[in-house]
Amino acid sequence: MKKCISGSTLKILAMIFMVIDHFGQVVLKNGIILNAPYSMFTDEQFDMLMSAVNICHILGRISFPVFCFLLVEGFFHTHSLKKYILNLGIFALISEPIYDLANTGNLFSLEQQNVLFTLLLGLIVLTTINKFNKNVVISCATIVIGAYISYICNLDGWYYGIALIGVFYLFHDMPALKYTASILVMYICGLNFKISGFIDTYFLTAVLSLLFISMYNGKRGMKMKYFFYIFYPGHLCIFYLVSLMF
Repeated sequence: MKKCISGSTLKILAMIFMVIDHFGQVVLKNGIILNAPYSMFTDEQFDMLMSAVNICHILGRISFPVFCFLLVEGFFHTHSLKKYILNLGIFALISEPIYDLANTGNLFSLEQQNVLFTLLLGLIVLTTINKFNKNVVISCATIVIGAYISYICNLDGWYYGIALIGVFYLFHDMPALKYTASILVMYICGLNFKISGFIDTYFLTAVLSLLFISMYNGKRGMKMKYFFYIFYPGHLCIFYLVSLMF
């Protein structure tokens, strides 16, 4: 397969699918479906809205594995790991109240923490694994501990994200193992999430992310160092404000 996608293009693709997912969740579901009077819609229109939310969520499954992959690439290529961790931590904290507002309508909620915290934890897991020279026992233990922390802290993506980050890192130079292990992680975590439809449609769209990843050419592309950090809370804020109109 021709490797024709740079890191920046891959990130933009992931952001597009993320926006589609959040539009469905924040605007269509939290805004229109939950707030608009039921009498506004016929049963057929309501079913169409619910289908639109599901389609947005299905397409959104493509984005998360790509972000996990790009985190690993960033780990390999960063000039300052400390600055990378610090930036993720700062913007995770900045994004959290906006994330809570968009998803729950409250400025503070422990229901779920935003995805930047998941990526931050993944970065800490990679740092630990690298410190011990990818020792098999320590690597596995670190991934399991990180996955457990993400689960008990209700981080967006749960243990699924930490497991994917671990796989992308440990099998970075072994494409066949990397993609096989990634699909296995997607399938197993899909079973445990018990999300209706995940094992068919949701699982297949998550696997589709690997097609985009396989086309990555190893080049950085456009410089977008802080764009995603700003875009993430920014688009959630806009969607939340739009949802208030209903």
